[in-house]
Amino acid sequence: MEKLILLLPLLVPIIGTLCLSTNKIIKDKYMKKFVGIIVFVNLGLVLNSAYNVNTTTSHLIKVNEFLDIYFKVDKLGVLFSLMASILWILTSFYSFEYMSHESKKRMFYAFFVLTLGVTVGISFAGNLFTLYIYYEILTLSTFPLVIHAGTKEALYSGKKYIIYSFSGATLIIFGMMILYSVTGNMNFTHGGIFSNAALSDKNLILISYISMFLGFGVKSALVPFHSWLPAAMVAPTPVSALLHAVAVVKSGIFSLIRITYFVFGATVIKEIGAVKYLIPFAIITILMGSLLALHQDHLKKRLAYSTISQLGYIILGILMLNKNGLSGALLHLINHAFIKITLFFIVGAITHQTGKKYIHQINGLGKNMKITFVCFTIASISLIGIPPTNGFVSKWFLSMGALNNGSIFQVIILLFSAFLTASYLLPIPVAAFFRKSEDQLILEEHLNEDFAHLELERDSKDPNKFMLVPIVILTAIIIFLGLFPNVIISFINDILLEVF
Repeated sequence: MEKLILLLPLLVPIIGTLCLSTNKIIKDKYMKKFVGIIVFVNLGLVLNSAYNVNTTTSHLIKVNEFLDIYFKVDKLGVLFSLMASILWILTSFYSFEYMSHESKKRMFYAFFVLTLGVTVGISFAGNLFTLYIYYEILTLSTFPLVIHAGTKEALYSGKKYIIYSFSGATLIIFGMMILYSVTGNMNFTHGGIFSNAALSDKNLILISYISMFLGFGVKSALVPFHSWLPAAMVAPTPVSALLHAVAVVKSGIFSLIRITYFVFGATVIKEIGAVKYLIPFAIITILMGSLLALHQDHLKKRLAYSTISQLGYIILGILMLNKNGLSGALLHLINHAFIKITLFFIVGAITHQTGKKYIHQINGLGKNMKITFVCFTIASISLIGIPPTNGFVSKWFLSMGALNNGSIFQVIILLFSAFLTASYLLPIPVAAFFRKSEDQLILEEHLNEDFAHLELERDSKDPNKFMLVPIVILTAIIIFLGLFPNVIISFINDILLEVF
């Protein structure tokens, strides 16, 4: 019975997908309600699994020690699955309005629900083989969402996404084969799976770790494997939000944490000297993402390159191999998810309400979409890391982790990137609140200013409750996590006890 309870958060979304795949089971008029029920039931099942941490395991299929589909609930998996489940609920309600005028809604919701189940499967994977299987299924379940529009651009972006993802998969399976040849063990273990005897093959262990790190780094948008991510912006905004905040990139980050601290272990990685080869990738990712974001006029692409930079922060924290660094990485995994999904929801709301997609088009919109742009401003300040926001908390721990390793240079990189983040985000609310739109300037040339203002008031407004309420709730969570970070920090401290 306990094993069935463990598997239910994985199975319910799959059953939901099968039901959504045909009109004979779920009629069109009940589709949204059914999706809402699925995501809430899933959250309840994940919460139930959280009460069985480290006690419930399930070998679904076992051929040998390598080919073993094995699930286990631990605190890291609970942290990731809860974050995903909460954000999936808010994304569901947001998508009800956003997708109302889109075609192929049934296909969208079917794969949307399936991807939730796959993400939970990644969270609860008990060994490297299971993680790999679900990681690849994630590529297949999100591919139809990326190409949803069916345009030439969407198909090209989907092709690019598949090529990059499967190239990363090749590196992962190569690293797994080397690892298994050395250890004969693929299970996630607190502190790593290596014995002293296995360390005689340091070169093989180094090749295995770097190969898997770069492989999982593809979905984590590690430079130079990042270009699929901005291209995927052709997808509908709910998909973009999930790609950048939860499902794909954070699954890549989650997998990097798994292999670093639950397969190899911090001690072994220090011993083989892997960090010196990988830290430059993280630093280049931080800087290049920010610099490329500065030059983007397209709102979603600016946020896409911003995501690349912020993922670099988390990867750097993982590679610090100390408690403060990992604390900062886990905090930023959570904080960035809530911040970035908020920003994407807002950009989607702007496009949905006004049809505007570019930064040069948003002058004066803040007067008509006050709540929307206030939330954008709060989320932007949080991503920059200005105290007392949640972004500041995670970046503080990352800076402390760098200082623990005696690296002033890494702290300077973090501060410089924060300055760049302010440079590409703050001009957006400034333009929205303090600049006049082209339409208003034209009207003021012919009419009095008050009348022009009234005309523009009817032009656009904040979105309806299905889109606005998730944005406001997410903004409130961002503020709460900044003022009361110990809610997450105390849980993260329990994870640290397991790996150090």
